[in-house]
Amino acid sequence: MIQRVVTRLLPLAVVLVIGCGGSETLPVTGTVKNKAGSAVAARQGGKVLFMPIEAGKAASGSVAADGTFTMMTETPGDGMKPGKYKVVLQLWKDYRAGTLAVPKEYGEAATTPLEATVDADNNHFDFVVEE
Repeated sequence: MIQRVVTRLLPLAVVLVIGCGGSETLPVTGTVKNKAGSAVAARQGGKVLFMPIEAGKAASGSVAADGTFTMMTETPGDGMKPGKYKVVLQLWKDYRAGTLAVPKEYGEAATTPLEATVDADNNHFDFVVEE
């Protein structure tokens, strides 16, 4: 009887262990500031997006008035997976008019000069951009 229970539960235990090992996320925070050290003048807020260079999920974070952000993958505060990312800034002076707070190149993964490697030793990023 015990052997039958162990035989049935062992595959489930293996699946759970393998599944849990691949879901590690790290808290990731940072700032977006201009060359003078001030928060970028994004009057209507904005977002920071970490777009995976290789396979993986993108993460996003809202930029506060002081330029700080905290990244999330699915729910606020859940962090993101380690990996290499292109960093996209969607910061607006006037969203309706389409006026950006940073140069247009920062707004697309293909053109942004910003990159980040997230791991246990690198989970806070301070980005300095032109306005």
